[in-house]
Amino acid sequence: MLPMDPLERLSIARRLMDDYARRTGLTGKGGDASHRYLWTDAFAVQTFFGLAAVLPDPSYRDLALKLIEEVHAHLGRFHRRDTRKGWISGLPKLEGAAHPTAGGLRIGKSLPERGMEEPYNERLEWDRDGQYFHYLTRWVQALLDAGWETSYKKYVLWAAELVVAGGRFIYKKGSDTRMYWKMSTDLSRPLVASMGVHDPLDGLVSALGALEQAPQKAPVLQPVIKDLQACARGLDWTTTDPLSIGGLLLNLARVMELQSHKVELPESIQPQKLLTDSVQGLEAYRRTGQHRLGVEQRLPFRDCGLSLGLRVVTAMELPAGSATNLKQLDRFGSLADDIEAFWSTPRHQEASTWTGHLDINAVTLAASLTAAVHSL
Repeated sequence: MLPMDPLERLSIARRLMDDYARRTGLTGKGGDASHRYLWTDAFAVQTFFGLAAVLPDPSYRDLALKLIEEVHAHLGRFHRRDTRKGWISGLPKLEGAAHPTAGGLRIGKSLPERGMEEPYNERLEWDRDGQYFHYLTRWVQALLDAGWETSYKKYVLWAAELVVAGGRFIYKKGSDTRMYWKMSTDLSRPLVASMGVHDPLDGLVSALGALEQAPQKAPVLQPVIKDLQACARGLDWTTTDPLSIGGLLLNLARVMELQSHKVELPESIQPQKLLTDSVQGLEAYRRTGQHRLGVEQRLPFRDCGLSLGLRVVTAMELPAGSATNLKQLDRFGSLADDIEAFWSTPRHQEASTWTGHLDINAVTLAASLTAAVHSL
């Protein structure tokens, strides 16, 4: 497929994000604002900021900031079907509103979390609420971006408080430091005990970003960073999952920014290591042929997560003398073109794989298309 021109990319991205805003109650009167979902909304905040940067339309910046407030109002409080009410941090009404991330943020699943006496059901657990660590890190990045975009310190402080709350996912097992993948809404107990393959990486990058922008929070951030370093030590980040590769590339972009700001990085997340692991994963992914499967055999948000990561990294301007050779990624540029063109095709957006996860599919495609314009 031929790559799209910038105007076509922006037109599709605007339509997708405008529809998402109406569908989820950010604009208009017919949407449902109670159906917030942390992962999707984090990418939406960043995409709204991205659109605002390339279009003479300040409304997209306003939507990003409104969405942050909506997420905190809904996902900073207990599930509507939970017997518990109020802020999940346990803070009183006004104090909780001033510190909406102090207790973490809910996923936004349709069902309440599993009760303490309920048996574990792997299939059902996917639909149950609680907190995911890697969703918290995505929201940290969205808040840090809001801090850069507005210069309002509250967003950075909220990001730092969320990093501290996420520290409750970390636990000691003998001489090892480990992490839970999913925890209860109040962070009092694990719901899924296994550790996500990139959770320590996501945590370290977001925590170091928060520390850079909020150095006054060092006393509470440094212990979390130390534990995350212990979790990450010696791990291999290579994966063949497209969404995970995309996330790895987004982390590569973040650590290169941190390095350019003279932030000291641990060995486990050095840019060259992340680049090497990304390239190995991309080569293995391409050999699997997943990117050539039919529309019913692929998940758009996983594909578009990969193309987004490629777009963000290749748009970076490296400082003179940088040891990170991003030209290794040039040979994968057509992969991002193909993914964007494939899922921008109207008939492919009629497939169940698109309609079944409409919000996250639409937002990640829009994010990738917007990032592609920034990379030109």
